Amino acid sequence: MSYASLAFEGLVCVLLLAAAVMCWRVDRRLRALRDGQDGLKDTISALNDAVDRARASLAALDRASKEQGAALRSDVDAARRLADELRFLTDEGEARAVRASNRRRPVDAQSEPETARTGGASARLDALKALR
Repeated sequence: MSYASLAFEGLVCVLLLAAAVMCWRVDRRLRALRDGQDGLKDTISALNDAVDRARASLAALDRASKEQGAALRSDVDAARRLADELRFLTDEGEARAVRASNRRRPVDAQSEPETARTGGASARLDALKALR
């Protein structure tokens, strides 16, 4: 064998060794990529679970807000009715105070019946109480 063929075979051995090292490195990288894909699959699965829980929470929150909205609406309606009644009573009281301050008391005012002095206000007050 000549030096040229021996050098050529040595070069082929070195190149074969370099190819084996490169194949080993590529195999390691592919294994890491496959392991990363498994981690990615786990991450995607956990994310899907979190999205499902968030949807369920939003549905429960929507139901609760509708129920509380209905309860709040009935409370507001009751408060409005009471405010209207209070406004009526306040207006009636002010009107009586104005009439009382503007009226001169005749001597026979004590003999005047109570219903004649109050007029139909007591009837309106009774009607409001009946509505309540």
